[in-house]
Amino acid sequence: MSLLNKKYFLLSVLVFVIGISSAEAKSTVGGIIFTNTYFSHTEDETQRNYISKFNVIVPTNSRLRMRWDNEDNVGMYIEAGFGSGTEMKIRHAYGKWDISETWQILAGHTSTPFAPLNPQVSMVHNSGDGFGNPNPSRQSQVRFTYKFLSRNGAISMAILDPNTGANYDDNITGGTLQKESSFPRIDIGAVYKTFNMQFFPSMFYTQSSFEDTIDTIDVWGASLGFRTAFGPVTFAFEGAMGQNWGNTKMSDVNDIDGNVRGAAIRNVNEMIDNDITKAWVDLGYRFAGDTFKGEFHMVYGYDNAKSSDNVVQQEYENTMVGVSMPIDMPWIGRGFRIRPEVFRYTEEDKVTANRNRTETMGGIQVQVTF
Repeated sequence: MSLLNKKYFLLSVLVFVIGISSAEAKSTVGGIIFTNTYFSHTEDETQRNYISKFNVIVPTNSRLRMRWDNEDNVGMYIEAGFGSGTEMKIRHAYGKWDISETWQILAGHTSTPFAPLNPQVSMVHNSGDGFGNPNPSRQSQVRFTYKFLSRNGAISMAILDPNTGANYDDNITGGTLQKESSFPRIDIGAVYKTFNMQFFPSMFYTQSSFEDTIDTIDVWGASLGFRTAFGPVTFAFEGAMGQNWGNTKMSDVNDIDGNVRGAAIRNVNEMIDNDITKAWVDLGYRFAGDTFKGEFHMVYGYDNAKSSDNVVQQEYENTMVGVSMPIDMPWIGRGFRIRPEVFRYTEEDKVTANRNRTETMGGIQVQVTF
């Protein structure tokens, strides 16, 4: 299917969904367009490149969205993303049924229950992916959710496709080692609210195995998120750890060389685990004036991947630090937002000297929401 046909297909799906909405059903249509205008300076000691650029970009998280619900508590949500020089693609496409006051079943493509929070990072490295955010990305799944009757929280379990992640060369055939799976990836997440605090514990687990004599490896992660506010001051945190995230589908697990952070092969029958640690902190302050309101966020992120074996020595560390300030004007321009943002991103090879890359950016994002 050509690029143009793909775009027409996605738009046709949205139009079709709108058309089948009946008088008894509720439907909404909307979208967001982001435009990033910023200056960036990159220093790559590995490639010995020093590059400065001025950028004006419509990022790929600009989107069209449609929600539909009927009187039987069955609903559907579709969201298509687009951006400068890219084809349209599905961000979310799922249906759900609220079986009762406490139980819900969801099936389709969306975010998983693992590590649900995001820091306030919007332009370069959106949401801090690869720089501390353990975001598992949006994936196809079947999810079951139980909502506590006390309305203090909920717990979800999702069944995901395990046949994703890194590929390895087959030194015998010259091709690619075929991946095998015997059970799915399981993601479990919960939220619990008490006073003005919210806790978000979660975990996921699957296995990855390959043809011939390659070991079966465990692929897992555990995370804890926290969010609160005291008057105008807000605080959010999420930390995670695990192994071999490159052997499953995650949002951004690349190192400075662009390699995914999966297990390493020592020989034909032994794979070495890759230990993952990620965390971010977001400290914010809310403010308002006569015609505007906004928030000021200071964000720090830490991302480390290290081989669990001393023979296969590799360790990569990424960090981010910066400020983001979304400002809305609801009383004079509802749906219009500007976001000044300044960040510095660092990628470093901790084993090999003089192997690092830094990127400093500063600019303003314009957001229009309808």
